[in-house]
Amino acid sequence: MRLLFVALNFHPDRLGNAPIITDLAAGLQQRGHAVTVLCALPHHETGRIAPEYRGRLWQRERVRGVDVLRVWIATGEGGLLKLANYASFTAIAALAGSLLPAPDLIFSPSPPITLGLVDGWLARLKGTPFVFNLQDLFPDVAIQLGVLRDRRAVALFRGIEELTYRRAAHLTVLSAGMAELLARRGVPPDKVSVIPNCVDLEAITPRADSALRQRLGLQERFVVGFSGRIGASQGLESVVDAAALLADDPQLQFLVVGSGSSLAAIQARAQRLGLANLRFWPTAPREELADSLAAADLHLVPLRRGLATYSVPSKLLGIMAAGRPALASVDEGSEAARLIACAGCGTVVPPEDPAALAAAIRDYAADPARGRREGAAGRRHLEAELRLETLVDRYEELFTRLIATARGGRR
Repeated sequence: MRLLFVALNFHPDRLGNAPIITDLAAGLQQRGHAVTVLCALPHHETGRIAPEYRGRLWQRERVRGVDVLRVWIATGEGGLLKLANYASFTAIAALAGSLLPAPDLIFSPSPPITLGLVDGWLARLKGTPFVFNLQDLFPDVAIQLGVLRDRRAVALFRGIEELTYRRAAHLTVLSAGMAELLARRGVPPDKVSVIPNCVDLEAITPRADSALRQRLGLQERFVVGFSGRIGASQGLESVVDAAALLADDPQLQFLVVGSGSSLAAIQARAQRLGLANLRFWPTAPREELADSLAAADLHLVPLRRGLATYSVPSKLLGIMAAGRPALASVDEGSEAARLIACAGCGTVVPPEDPAALAAAIRDYAADPARGRREGAAGRRHLEAELRLETLVDRYEELFTRLIATARGGRR
């Protein structure tokens, strides 16, 4: 198969939130398929193009065996700058993709939903099907967060969403709940597959100790960690407030590892509260992620109220792979809550409830053996149900079937 992946971001040195692009592309390439990734110049962590790529319109690379074409993008965080970010990549990716050889199939993950326009254009131009993966449902998430309020903007993105769903040969989602939402919007059930994200269990393994933990002098403390993207949807204000409620316990230490658009505001909130029990650390590169995850005795998975229906926090898989327990503040009945209950790998409390979060943390700190049992249970569940090979298998089968159908139709 000749595959074209179109994605806003491609981070071969990160595990975290992008296995659907990085590890799937590399996995399919290793199986003998030709994979090209069309993406933006690196900018995701800081909102600015990385220094080594500045001043370039495009850059071609070979990464983990995958042919990667990076193109220029307008950068900035929030409001109109974010719209310019999406619009510029949509236009340039459509142009760059039109100059590439015709693939057998095109694949994109959302967000942003505007990639559906790129895929639709290229699919018609090249005479090939496209598959659209929904990591979350946009614009629902933006509306729920209050980021998207203008009725005309909502109508525009709804129109793009409906057009993408109609033109795509197939849609993939992370949970049955997301599939049910699409069915209620009129998407035929046989056009949707539930394929959860997976994790590389060889790259992230349980560790008894952590170099980061030693470096920070936290060996004798009970460490409560958060690792990943720090944005509006995570609602880390609740984590900061929970840390304030637990400031009287000298054995508890919060460690936030990551970056994102909300980092400065979260740091300012912690500083105003004078929290000595909360520390921040930069995003860990791929080769250090397992060590970073091992630095905490308990990991937090926060998500704002109402968002768990539209999004599944993939950081939960990394926590499970590392053999650590998860304390998730997510909606009851959500896919994250279901996975934690099924695997027996942690506890769920209501979202945006610092008191409930603090009480659960005290319980874990009082019974470290419980956390070790739950962490081991999470790892066992991944090994049995959600291996990376499973993700590659399912997409390889889906892509093969859709390509054969498309070729039969052309004949």
